[in-house]
Amino acid sequence: MIDEAAVADVVVRRVDAIDAATADAITWIADDRYARRLATSRAAAVIGRSSHLGSDPRGIVVDDPEAAICDVLERFRMPRYVPEPGVHPSAVVSEGVDLGVGVRIGACSVIKPGAEIGDNTIIHDGVSIGADACVGRDCELHPRCVVGDRCEIGDRVTLHAGAVIGTDGFGYIFREGRHRKIPQIGTVIIEDDVEIGANSCIDRAKFGATVVGRGSKIDNLVQVAHNVQIGPLCVIVAQAGLAGSSHLDAGVVMAGQTGVTQGVRIGKGVRMATSSIAWSDVPAGATVSGLPARDHRTELRERAQVRRLPKLMDRVAALAERVSRLEAAANHRGAD
Repeated sequence: MIDEAAVADVVVRRVDAIDAATADAITWIADDRYARRLATSRAAAVIGRSSHLGSDPRGIVVDDPEAAICDVLERFRMPRYVPEPGVHPSAVVSEGVDLGVGVRIGACSVIKPGAEIGDNTIIHDGVSIGADACVGRDCELHPRCVVGDRCEIGDRVTLHAGAVIGTDGFGYIFREGRHRKIPQIGTVIIEDDVEIGANSCIDRAKFGATVVGRGSKIDNLVQVAHNVQIGPLCVIVAQAGLAGSSHLDAGVVMAGQTGVTQGVRIGKGVRMATSSIAWSDVPAGATVSGLPARDHRTELRERAQVRRLPKLMDRVAALAERVSRLEAAANHRGAD
């Protein structure tokens, strides 16, 4: 039995998972799996829907628990280090660079000629921004990011540590016994409100532009090849890869270790399950899995059938042995 008076007087000092939460923590429930653990949780407060919380006095009833816990986490977030306003003495800012109001540039960063940095953008330590590149307002470039020459970064873009924008696309032709490099003369355009994870690479186009659309979110260790077109509001998870000239329409979700081969188009709202590879165009709204990627339900049925193969092979072997015995017996009678 929970003491309601004790709950009313509690002070919440941390956010934690429902199983790990202590008597000074707040937690949340987003689905039935975790609702079953409510009775044994020591949490001081629990955010969730009324269907999950019931009459538990610790409950804080909301319509959207995941959005609510985001609000709580914002309150608990510790202040993080950002460079002081202005340019650190060890940074190298070339002549002719256009710095907006309130820009912060950290130690050992390099800003090359003709670059533009918008108002209130934060450039952390060791960042390199190429010649004639443009970075918009209210962006944050974490340590050791690279933005190549002539690349365009929109407003409110976040590049996490080690992200590289505008390296050469991987293009060669084999001539006269050697690989000849195809010049990559295009650029990269990152639209507004994009976030790109640590050590992800967005290659510049062979010609024209590689584009990452408005509001898209790219996880760590993602490879986006030359001339790829990513539409708005896409989500691309860790270790995914998009080959040259592939195209994602709006709202596509690529789970971890997925891939899209060269020139393939993925339709609006497609969901690609983990480790699936699209070898041909995928229609809008589809959920696909497998290699090659195909309708998820079809793939699940085929996997279930594959799991039955060992038993089926045993049955086939047993039937083959039985047929051999019957044939041997028939041949024996024929000889008599």
